[in-house]
Amino acid sequence: MMHSHMHHAAHAGSPAASWFHWEAILIVLILGIGYAWYTGPRQKRMATTSPVPTHQKVWFYTGLMLIYAAHGSPLVDWGHISFSVHMLQQSIMYLMVPPAILLGMPPDAARAIVKRLPKGLFAFLTQPLISILLFNLLFSLYHVPVIFDTLMSQTWYHVISHTLLILTAFMMWWPVVCPVPELDKLSELKKIAYIFANGILITPACALIIFARDLLYASYGHVQVFGFLPPIDDQQFGGVIMKIIQEIVYGTALGITFFRWVKKERAKSDEQTDAIAVRMSTAESDGHA
Repeated sequence: MMHSHMHHAAHAGSPAASWFHWEAILIVLILGIGYAWYTGPRQKRMATTSPVPTHQKVWFYTGLMLIYAAHGSPLVDWGHISFSVHMLQQSIMYLMVPPAILLGMPPDAARAIVKRLPKGLFAFLTQPLISILLFNLLFSLYHVPVIFDTLMSQTWYHVISHTLLILTAFMMWWPVVCPVPELDKLSELKKIAYIFANGILITPACALIIFARDLLYASYGHVQVFGFLPPIDDQQFGGVIMKIIQEIVYGTALGITFFRWVKKERAKSDEQTDAIAVRMSTAESDGHA
């Protein structure tokens, strides 16, 4: 049933919250059961594929739990009246879910999915420059007040816009945590630059919200949030939540990527040292001969 987000916002400051939003729960269950089958019974039958490590399964199931938290839990109801909760939902879906799901995806499953996608289009959209600009442009446009209120006015506008954002978020994360080794083309140093650039590009939208002195969105601001938080504070808090979560997630990604780079460089250095030692010992033995 189509309904207006503004209609929700006009209701009392603390709506009845449900732990069961079945659309999200159904998606999580289907993905969870499918993944359990793929990494369990199916893999046992397929002798060619190596077992999926436990840490990888933990990543995937964490991603599913995050989807439930954002779209299956009381955050859904609170997000109708609180802009800061809405921003928390977005932070989870765009900054936390994609890397968790991609890190949990077995390479052969990722290959099978990629093969079913239009090859040229997928290759174009996952190019680092395209994916980083596309996500951050759509994210920034989404938060332009007139666009935001239009998208919030009808359920289908809302659904389509968030579907586009989640798809582009996955594309944005793909160059950083690509689950298919042969498609993982960025070096660690380039990944560090890419993550850093992402942090810069998302900042203007957050800053607009954090430092605005007036209410930006007609969809919110009708009531004191949860009965105590003034709408302007709720709006600014929303921008702060997004920026803090972005800093934590990107900072973690930067740290992990940096240590991987150091590890690879050390391995290269050790290989070179071993090669030199072998050459020297060979030269010595030749000299004694």
